[in-house]
Amino acid sequence: MDIQWYPGHMAKAKRDLKAVLPLLDLIIEVTDARIPFSSRNPDLSGLIKKKARIILLNKADLADPKVTTQWISYYRAAGESVLPFNGRTGEKLAALEALIDQVGSDKLPQKPVWRLGVVGVPNCGKSSVLNRLARRSAARVGEKPGLTRGRQWVKRGNLEILDTPGLLWPKIADAKTGLKLAIVGMINPENLETEELILTFLSWLQKNYPAQLGHYYGLGAEEIAEASYPLLLAIGKRRGCLQKGGEVNLLRAAELVWNDFRLGKLGPITLEKPTAFPVSF
Repeated sequence: MDIQWYPGHMAKAKRDLKAVLPLLDLIIEVTDARIPFSSRNPDLSGLIKKKARIILLNKADLADPKVTTQWISYYRAAGESVLPFNGRTGEKLAALEALIDQVGSDKLPQKPVWRLGVVGVPNCGKSSVLNRLARRSAARVGEKPGLTRGRQWVKRGNLEILDTPGLLWPKIADAKTGLKLAIVGMINPENLETEELILTFLSWLQKNYPAQLGHYYGLGAEEIAEASYPLLLAIGKRRGCLQKGGEVNLLRAAELVWNDFRLGKLGPITLEKPTAFPVSF
């Protein structure tokens, strides 16, 4: 599956980010804790070069905590400062502020004011993180990738915080990466066939989180062991996703599963483990 998503405003966002990077001292790179590698922009390391950076594993409440611990070890082994976070609730905000102080003191001991940029791909929760740091809710937060608009500087204590535009790949050549980005909502649903996406996702869940899948939908081991198509039919039937004649509406069933995952109803799930990626940035 060849997935492309790079609208014109995102190209402008990249140019804008390159323009302001010389002004920044410290970068908070916001990722989605469910896909801590695939939700990073591969261009970002080259753009920020040797600036001080904190990798934030946002939406950690939706991710598998055991796998999150593995990712923390993975990034620390690469010499990165990393922290799990929940921008929605502000959980671990004090820990983030302490980490900013630590990194700033280590990297920028002579500067009285640190200029900080909050960056990440669209819909990673970047604006929610900024709101928590700035103790306000002015930035526009939404469900569609790339919704936040404009450039904002927020002063707080010895920090001047810039809300920079999110970034995404010009082309997603890796099908697995594209699928993961779509499943967590970083690519617009209109770009994909929902049924195909969720059938692939269900097949993965059957192998990696069968107990959670069965528990939430009230399915037995035999049903969970079925191929993904009959499994989706079973879920649709149990949840009343029916059309005239009593047949399952496959699209409605797929959208149900998709929304259940994205809202965390299936339990904490992480779509990738650090063992699949080299420690190289």
